Amino acid sequence: MTPSQAKAAVRKLQRSVDDYNRAARKYNAGVKKAVNDYNREVRAYNTRARAHNRRVESDRRRLRQELQRLNSRPTTSSNYTSYRSSSTSFVQTFQAIDAQVRPGTASDLDQRFMDLASDEVANSLYVANALDGDGDPASDLSEEELSAPSMGSELGAFGEDLLRRWVGALYSLNPNNPDAARHFCTSAREVVVSMLDQSAPDAAVERDDPNCERTGSGAVTRRAKISYLLRRQGMAMEGLTNVAAANVENVLKLFRTFNDGTHGHAGKFSITELSAIRTRVESAIGFIHEVVIGQTS
Repeated sequence: MTPSQAKAAVRKLQRSVDDYNRAARKYNAGVKKAVNDYNREVRAYNTRARAHNRRVESDRRRLRQELQRLNSRPTTSSNYTSYRSSSTSFVQTFQAIDAQVRPGTASDLDQRFMDLASDEVANSLYVANALDGDGDPASDLSEEELSAPSMGSELGAFGEDLLRRWVGALYSLNPNNPDAARHFCTSAREVVVSMLDQSAPDAAVERDDPNCERTGSGAVTRRAKISYLLRRQGMAMEGLTNVAAANVENVLKLFRTFNDGTHGHAGKFSITELSAIRTRVESAIGFIHEVVIGQTS
C-alpha cells in the first residue's frame, strides 16, 4: 500500500468511526427521550390516579355522610317514607356491587361506572334528606336558576323534542306555580323513559336476548333494556345492571313521590327541596346518557 492509499484508508476508517459515533449519539438520544417520555407519562398517570382516588374517596365520603344523616332520623318522622325506602334500597344494591368492583378484580370501565353510580346514590340520599327538612341551603339555586335550561348536550343527542320537554319541565319548576308538581313530573318522567326506549327498542333487545326479562303483559322490562345497553358497551356483569336499574327506579319513584306529596300544590316545597329534586333528576339524565352513549369508556 502506498502512503496515499494508506492515508485514504485511514480517512475512510475515520469516516466509519464518525458515522458510528453519530449513530450511537442519535440512538442514545432516542433512548433518553423514550425514557423521559415514559417517565413523564408515568408521573402524569400517577397524578391522574391520585386525583381520581381522591375524587372517589370524596364521593364515598359524601355517600356515607348522607346515609348517616338519613339514619339519624327515625323512619316514622319522614313524610316521604316510600322515597326514603327506595333510596335505602338503592344504597344496599350499590354497596353490594361496589364491594366486588375493585382494582384488580374488575375492569376500568366497570370501576368508572360504579364511580358514577356513587354520585347517583349520594344525590338520591340528599333528596330524601332535603324532603325531610334536612337539606343544605348553601346548595340552593335561585328561582331564576331553578328554571334555567340545562342538559343541552346530553339530551340533544336524543333529538330536539326530548330537549324541549326537559326545558318545559324546568320552566314549570317554580315554587309560585300551583301546578308545578304535575307539570314537572309528567315531562321529566317522559324524558327519562324516552331516553331508554329510544336507545333500546323492544325489538332490538329481543333480538339480542330472546329470553330477556318481560313484564306480566309480555313487554320488555326497563331492566332488560338497561342490561342490553350495558352489554353493548362490554359491561356484562349482572350487578351493574342491578345498580343502573335501581337508579332509574329511584328517580321514577321520586316523580311519583313529588307528585303525590304536593297534592297539586307546589307551595309545600321549599327552594332547598326543589333544588335537590332538580339536581337529582339532572344527574339521572346524565347517568342514563353515559349508559346509552358509552362515555364511561
